[in-house]
Amino acid sequence: MHYDPRTIAFLAEVLFPPIQLPADAVQGIHNTLFRQRELAYQSFQIAPDGIHLTNLPDSPGSVSSVTFMPDRIVVREELRATTLEDFATRLVNVTKIGLEQLKIPFSAGQQIVIRSLVTPRHVTDSREFLARRMISADETPWSHFGRPFQSAGISLMFPQHGENTEVYSVRVETWNQDPRSLWIENVGTFTQPIQRANTPELATNLTRTYRFVTGPVCSFLHEFDHA
Repeated sequence: MHYDPRTIAFLAEVLFPPIQLPADAVQGIHNTLFRQRELAYQSFQIAPDGIHLTNLPDSPGSVSSVTFMPDRIVVREELRATTLEDFATRLVNVTKIGLEQLKIPFSAGQQIVIRSLVTPRHVTDSREFLARRMISADETPWSHFGRPFQSAGISLMFPQHGENTEVYSVRVETWNQDPRSLWIENVGTFTQPIQRANTPELATNLTRTYRFVTGPVCSFLHEFDHA
């Protein structure tokens, strides 16, 4: 591995055919999860955009939540000390319990989001890395703007290809909170249905999305990271 990415956010949307979302059933899900320490959420809130189960933030900006909507379950862990394995356990079990108690037989599709940071080894400013090495080594194109830029980024889309039926959308950007770091987002879209009994397949999709960052994306960045 060329880098040791620091993952700052995991997010998963588990889609299903629209239903009437009963608040009492979601309250029952909350109660079931609360009895399991590793899956518990502290609060229950009904809002216009869905029913939210949340934990108190343990640091500024951190999020730990699951949102139930009429057509999806959204699980989020951001800016917390969450590992890939931790999130996989939460995602699989929260989804399994949610689908069971809402009497939903399958997920029609899933979207997995991984956000990570990497620090190039030979450049101290991520703006220089993106602008001077990845986008254009020549100073001339940048002079047309007539002013310095604060941030930069690239966006890449990887369609289905051969046996790879998922779609990846990758963004690499500067990160204002730390000028040395590159911010990477990979959104994996999976359209294969997953039956309720097969919710562990969600962990497989999560791992594939994560490994696309730690493998191909980081290998691509490494090509520009030289003395």
